Amino acid sequence: MISAIKKHALFGIVFTIAKATVYFVPLILADVLSKSDFGILEYALAGLGLVVNTLFNLGVPGAYPYFIIRKKQTDVKLGFVLHPLILIIPFICNQVAYFIFNLDIAFYLAFNISYIISNQVFYSIKLKSHERSSLAVVFDSGVYILLLISFILYKVGIIDLSISVLNIFILCYCLCYVLFSLSRVFSKSFTQMFTAYKTILNFSVHLLFSTFLIFLITTSGRILVEFFFGFEEVGIYAFYFRLAAIVVMIHQVVNIAFFKKIYTLDPVKLDNYFFLFFILISILSILIYIISPYIVLHLSSFFENTFESNKGVYFLLSAQMVMWIASALNSNIVDRENLARKNNPSFVVLIFLVVVCLYLLNNKLTFSNLVYIHFTTIYMACIIQYYTLSKKKIVFKKSAITLSLTFITQSIIYFTFF
Repeated sequence: MISAIKKHALFGIVFTIAKATVYFVPLILADVLSKSDFGILEYALAGLGLVVNTLFNLGVPGAYPYFIIRKKQTDVKLGFVLHPLILIIPFICNQVAYFIFNLDIAFYLAFNISYIISNQVFYSIKLKSHERSSLAVVFDSGVYILLLISFILYKVGIIDLSISVLNIFILCYCLCYVLFSLSRVFSKSFTQMFTAYKTILNFSVHLLFSTFLIFLITTSGRILVEFFFGFEEVGIYAFYFRLAAIVVMIHQVVNIAFFKKIYTLDPVKLDNYFFLFFILISILSILIYIISPYIVLHLSSFFENTFESNKGVYFLLSAQMVMWIASALNSNIVDRENLARKNNPSFVVLIFLVVVCLYLLNNKLTFSNLVYIHFTTIYMACIIQYYTLSKKKIVFKKSAITLSLTFITQSIIYFTFF
């Protein structure tokens, strides 16, 4: 009993510190960096960088809990040792593109961050699969801890803070992962590793496409904003997204603490838990939206200068959080049931329809309406996931109804008051 309390207490402390870093550091940097530099950082950190990491990772992280937890097929473990070494290949290509062919710094930074996130996601899922939650949280938060260190060095006067300086910090962190990956494969049999890795890839290749599509749908907000408006607007979008994303921390606690159970519990029980969770998140998101101006206004000059003209954007991003969380939870269930490939055609059609919609509305598109279209797209992706699961007689009825009612209610509020 005492050992269990100590274990959970340690996780609570580590989680609080790590996720506070993830939450607050970008908001602090918004007041330090220029609007353009902050937009480039966010574009790389949680826009293009987050989407591209799914391509780098080849679907392998999602294969780990499937083989080790779901199937208990431990003979492929050696293949997972090889994966971080494979990740070095796109990292090297990015250095060549930047230092020899003058790749734009925004893309260079995004691809380096993709390499970091790919490693973070891979190691974090491995650790969560073995219920080493505290260390998983540290890996998840690594790049933000690095940004915190750079901010502290700036505050004590050791460095100036700009996108160029952050670029150097990010590169150094990448090299740490390179060295760590190389050290892990020494004394291992490459023949056995490649054989096991081929087995993993045979399963993960469909996860690659599925994960890329769902990430493209759920995390493309910054990419779309940059394409239609610019990096300054990306900075505004990112600031309010992160402000709204405080509720995502609750999801992360659940996802980390109960990661193994999500892969083993009966779907009926999960449906009961999920729909209550969605209601809680929806209520909290709206409450935080209402309360935050009275608090953040006195803490952030960025908020003070941008809130009045971006109330609608902030509301939509607050509303979007429950959709984002639902898509993440659903993805776990889809992966565990080996149904990822069934989602892909519908996701492709959804993305095509969104592209057509954006093309037709190009000349009339406003910042807030673009965010609403993205909000709707994530909701539709969740419905596709529920439909795919239902084809295998796995019905999340309560969750789907709750999510739909939430979407309708929040849409009515947006079009009525904003």
